[in-house]
Amino acid sequence: MTAFLTDTIFGVKIYIWVLIAEYALIACGLLYLIFRKKADEWIKKHKEIVLYIVFGGLTTLVNYLVFYPLVNIPGMQDNVSWWTLVVNVIAWVAAVAFAYVTNKFFVFQSKDKSGKTVFREIVSFVGARVASLLIEEAILALFVTLLHFNENLIKLIASIGTVIINYFFSKFVIFRKKKSS
Repeated sequence: MTAFLTDTIFGVKIYIWVLIAEYALIACGLLYLIFRKKADEWIKKHKEIVLYIVFGGLTTLVNYLVFYPLVNIPGMQDNVSWWTLVVNVIAWVAAVAFAYVTNKFFVFQSKDKSGKTVFREIVSFVGARVASLLIEEAILALFVTLLHFNENLIKLIASIGTVIINYFFSKFVIFRKKKSS
């Protein structure tokens, strides 16, 4: 009975988040229609940031689409602690791979496809992502584990900080434009 209630409550929470996302998208669509000219000008002016946010959202979706089916494989609930960690790493790898490709070709439009450049970009991209993951983990450890702040709020704040750090790493280090002579 407890498992049923837990699953039902979890399902209701997911449903509520989906409803909120739907209404947010509808509201954004209506605002866009009302302010179309201004919105188009703003999007054109800030195209790189808009694309970074859009593909960042899709990267998060990739992470969850890999994580949830794997973590819920029947029979793995007995090994939930170690299996969750393994699945989280698999999902993170898939998300980082997706993020690299979309950042390279769509957001920062890095045209150089030479082996040397691609290798440098991949190593620095993954390194930056690992660094920001460690920063996020340290923030969570400090504020949630030691200081007992609300984990959801701290995760949100840490995620926003991570997105900003990753954007600057990507723009100014990983996919920096070469200066023409």
